[in-house]
Amino acid sequence: MFREIEALQAKLNETEDEDEQRALEEDVTGKILWLSWCGICAEVDELFPKVLDYVRREGNMRDHA
Repeated sequence: MFREIEALQAKLNETEDEDEQRALEEDVTGKILWLSWCGICAEVDELFPKVLDYVRREGNMRDHA
């Protein structure tokens, strides 16, 4: 994906047509947003079980206090 972004960026830098530049900018931005979303999902997938376990343990401690 990074190579695709780099290739699009290189093409954008060489392009003089404003409409094509705008389209390439949108493509680059879309790929960066997609990578960001994938990173967020990976973080949530990793942290959610830990958070859920913590909440369950804290709830049990309050029930016994």
